[in-house]
Amino acid sequence: MNATMNPLVSQLLGVDSKPCLSLYLTTHRTQPERRDDPTHFRVLVRTLADSLESAYTPAQVSSIMEPFNALAKDETFWNQRKEGIALFRTPDTFVAQHLDRPVPDLAIVANSFHLKPLLRLLQTTDRYHVLTLTSERVRLYVGDRDGLSEVDLGPNVPLTIDDVLGRELGERHFTRSNAGNTPRSVPHSTIHDEEELDLERFFRIIDRSIMLHASQPSGLPVILVGLPEQVSTFMRVRHNPNVLLESVGTYPESLGMKELVERSWSIMEPYVQRHSKALIENYHEHAAHARGMERIDEIASAAFAGRVDTLMVEANRQVPGSLDHAHERVVFDDIAQPDINDVLDELAMLVLRKGGKVLVLPTEHMPTTSAAAAILRY
Repeated sequence: MNATMNPLVSQLLGVDSKPCLSLYLTTHRTQPERRDDPTHFRVLVRTLADSLESAYTPAQVSSIMEPFNALAKDETFWNQRKEGIALFRTPDTFVAQHLDRPVPDLAIVANSFHLKPLLRLLQTTDRYHVLTLTSERVRLYVGDRDGLSEVDLGPNVPLTIDDVLGRELGERHFTRSNAGNTPRSVPHSTIHDEEELDLERFFRIIDRSIMLHASQPSGLPVILVGLPEQVSTFMRVRHNPNVLLESVGTYPESLGMKELVERSWSIMEPYVQRHSKALIENYHEHAAHARGMERIDEIASAAFAGRVDTLMVEANRQVPGSLDHAHERVVFDDIAQPDINDVLDELAMLVLRKGGKVLVLPTEHMPTTSAAAAILRY
């Protein structure tokens, strides 16, 4: 996925002031974990302030940190929480974003934003949808190998059979008969037939809604979870090409979240492994023709020249330093100091600005051991 298509990423790429503060926090919808979120938030905010204090005046620190302190008291913001939050701040910019997936808790001051966690959430390499089916309602989740979170599709997307078919469920169809000169009503289908027709109508509309509001915008594959006969009915009427042939054949409500993740990921993992293998093979094929790079300094030079088509960076590694835009080179340094960035983040932003693609990958899916790999346009 080219993350430049995401409005938030586009907005952040357009910011050129510094210092750049990035804060990520996993949040919770339910108690008792929910009550601890503001405390964890304040700890991360203190980390940002401590980092700033080594290089900026108290007045500057107070001004930069003011939106964070105000947000800590904003009950409306905290009442809207999902699975995580991402906050981005410069002296003239403040962006607060709720996230549908948990993120590593991070607080970083640098000369550019720390975007790798956000970019990984937006890409599709190891993410998927789960659609749980019953005869009465469906639920849609989004997740990866680590977990699932329910997707809020908004009030206008029907998810129950009552929403779809209204009050006239199982309406019987009758014909008039005058056999024996006695008018009577004769049902021309059984109750089972009518229920099956209702279920088909329900699933047909659900399929269309999920395709329109989830699959087409995201491109994610969909794993069905339901009793075999209901999965079979859905597959018979579905038109969504993102629905996988493999499914979890059990009643969804009988599964705890951990088991739902495990069984869904067991279906998804082979697809991810094949995609990872294809990425690695594609990189090595390009490298064999001098169009693949793994040295970070060489990748930076190619990125400044607009030659990088696809940049792959390791999700859980940081390379201390920054890009020297005046001389178009990498300056390696100590990431613990303010205004010193993770080179991988700066490379990602540079490639995105030049119209390239960025993939944030786990260690085992990287084609190199240098924390970065690039496929060149020419």
